[in-house]
Amino acid sequence: MTYLLRVNLDISDKDLGKNLRFQNTLNGIRSISKATNKVVILAHRGRPNGKESKLSLKPFVDPLSKGLHKKVVFVDHFNFPKIIKSIEQSPNGTIFLLENLRFLRAESKAGKGLAKSLASLGDKFINDDFPTSHHKNTSNFELPKLIPSTIGPNFKMELRQLDKAMRHPKKPLVIVIGGAKTLDKLSVLKSFMHKADSILLGGGPANTVLKARGVHIGKSLYDNGAMQQIKSFAKKEKIVTPVDWKVKNDAILDIGPQSIALYKAAIKEAGTVVWNGPMGKFEDKPFSTGTKALYGAILAQKRAYILIGGGDTLSAISGLKRPGKNVFISSGGGAMLTYLSGKKLPALEVIK
Repeated sequence: MTYLLRVNLDISDKDLGKNLRFQNTLNGIRSISKATNKVVILAHRGRPNGKESKLSLKPFVDPLSKGLHKKVVFVDHFNFPKIIKSIEQSPNGTIFLLENLRFLRAESKAGKGLAKSLASLGDKFINDDFPTSHHKNTSNFELPKLIPSTIGPNFKMELRQLDKAMRHPKKPLVIVIGGAKTLDKLSVLKSFMHKADSILLGGGPANTVLKARGVHIGKSLYDNGAMQQIKSFAKKEKIVTPVDWKVKNDAILDIGPQSIALYKAAIKEAGTVVWNGPMGKFEDKPFSTGTKALYGAILAQKRAYILIGGGDTLSAISGLKRPGKNVFISSGGGAMLTYLSGKKLPALEVIK
């Protein structure tokens, strides 16, 4: 039996020991790879324009081999008849890593021809890449239509944890939304409007609501395209915006001390906390205070169920204190938001 295993390697190849996605990937491969089967790893990295050496998956070969205690064979070409021959001639237990699938333009366009070529490499497809499940790519949407398919252990774990916060949350339910993409997070606000006890905003979403409420925000980042929709619920009491903030060059870049105290008080009383998006421009140290303070408040909350996700959120808390057992850190940003908003994940629906 040869398994085609879709994993997520859309990460930097530096300091992989602390990278959540890479550790999840290792665990997923371990659970599938046995001495009696073969595994072909399918993955992408970045958004290359054709073949870009800096986005090759080759740098992952050694870390994967060390982490799995087994040599990983790298396939640096897309000559499918040749790849099939290599797989057939390899002993059971062999693990292959195909080059970045996005080097092929058809991967991002859900190409049926490429799907047939990929399907010819194995007997069964396992999608363990939750973070890209909200996209229709060849390897996660067209390929599963051609051979027996299922979702992998990491994907299952993500759904289980998201359902915990989404379907039967322990009350009070506190939603914390920050970051830059207000329009993407609008659906989550709507989805949780009736379930949540309070929705704490920072970053672009906070600025957009503040502007909709008539507050002067100067040159702060906000989403003009979301203004009309935001106005319909901007004045609801459960939507909490900052009461003070840190400013640079007439732009709000972080929440202030009074807002931090207000948000921490809500988190302290919560039964469930869902957090996606930093509170400010965390990359700039003077404006990372709000995000770090909220993360500290969340870690201090031992009774609540905590769900954290989003690429910027994970970057903001990277290197900070490790979370407790009541905290689940989702590896998906857009996929997490899509699922929490009640929308379908194409890569999951096609397997169902």
